[in-house]
Formats: sequence, C-alpha cells, structure tokens
Amino acid sequence: MTATKRKNINPRIEKKITRISSVREVKQTFLIICEGVNTEPDYFNAFRLTSANVKALGQGMGTLALVHKAIHIKEQEKLKGRTYNQNWVVFDKDDFPENDFNSAILLAQQNGFEVAYSNQAFEFWFLLHFNLYQGALHRSRYEKMLSALLGFAYTKKSGVSSKMFNTLFSKQEQAINHAKTIMRQFNGNNPAQQESSTTVHLLVKEWFFVKFGGKFFISLFPS
Repeated sequence: MTATKRKNINPRIEKKITRISSVREVKQTFLIICEGVNTEPDYFNAFRLTSANVKALGQGMGTLALVHKAIHIKEQEKLKGRTYNQNWVVFDKDDFPENDFNSAILLAQQNGFEVAYSNQAFEFWFLLHFNLYQGALHRSRYEKMLSALLGFAYTKKSGVSSKMFNTLFSKQEQAINHAKTIMRQFNGNNPAQQESSTTVHLLVKEWFFVKFGGKFFISLFPS
C-alpha cells in the first residue's frame, strides 16, 4: 500500500519522501544547516519525533558561505554512512547583497538542498504565528514586537527558540497559511527584493506531514 498522495508539494521534495509500508513506518531523516547559532537550530531540534530524526546545526554564517559549508557537511555525513531524506539550509537576507542572497538559494538547490529563507530575518516566521504582516518590516522591530505578543522577553539566547516551539505550536497552521498568502504575491524571481517574506513554512509543512500523516496534512492544507 502506497502512502497517501499529497497535493501541491515541491516535486524535488516529493521524491525524497520515503514510502510508508503497510507493516511499519520508516523514519524520515532531516539535515538542517542553519545560519544562526542558537535561534534556528534550537527551534528545529525541538521538532524531534518518534517518526523522524532531525539534525539541525548552527554555523554562524550566512548566504553563500553557509551554503558552501552545508555542501561540505552533507559530503562529510555521507562519508560517515549518513544520508538524509531531506536536506535543508536556513538563512536570512539581513544586509547581505541581493546577488549573494539569490545566488545562495540557487547554489543550494543545485546541490540537493531545499531552502527555508527569510527576508529579512527568521523571526518574521515567528511573527506570522500571530498576524499576517504584509510589506516591508525591518528586523530591528522583531524582538520588541515578539515580546509584546508573547508576554515575555524574546531574545536570541540559547534555549529561547525551543521554548518558542512549544509556545507557538498551536498557531503553526495559521503561520503556514499567512506565509503562503504572502508568497502568492511574489513571482519568486528575485527573493532578495521580496520583503517581508519567508519560506520556512515549507520546511514546517514537511514536519507536519511526517508527524500527522497524509490525510491529516491534506485536510489542513488542501491547496
């Protein structure tokens, strides 16, 4: 028996989804190489599931430097006999030149990575759990806005993002739908100019599918 067919999933990702047998589930594996040292890896490592293994690593570098490092890490993992169903890089536009940001996305895709980018920064994904924000929103405002919405001081310190995962979990469906609404405004040709936007929802949707299964996934995200 084959797995439930999913709708409107990136075909490159679709090829990586391991079929679920009628006898047992096969664990999915995620390698996630992140720009931030704390925020992103803490958040994604909180995604650990009985049905998936998640390895999120923070590198403290962005755009092209991060993608080159990610390619190296993936190659080193393969030499150790470790391959992953899904390979992702997570990085921000910040103040990096437009060409660097766009080139990093292309280079990652050419080397077997999916890209969860944010323009301007990762915390925009957190904000979308609360409201739909459209148009330019400078990242210097993110922490103050999040602190007001959360009811506690948001910082980039280690451990805060794992707390964020639990705090925001019930709002993930809303965040995904907000991110999709924003991305529909853009043609995808120049992500560096698409402020404010994020594709982190694409990675989170993959986690949803693995955790809850195809039928539940399609009921939440029919299009």
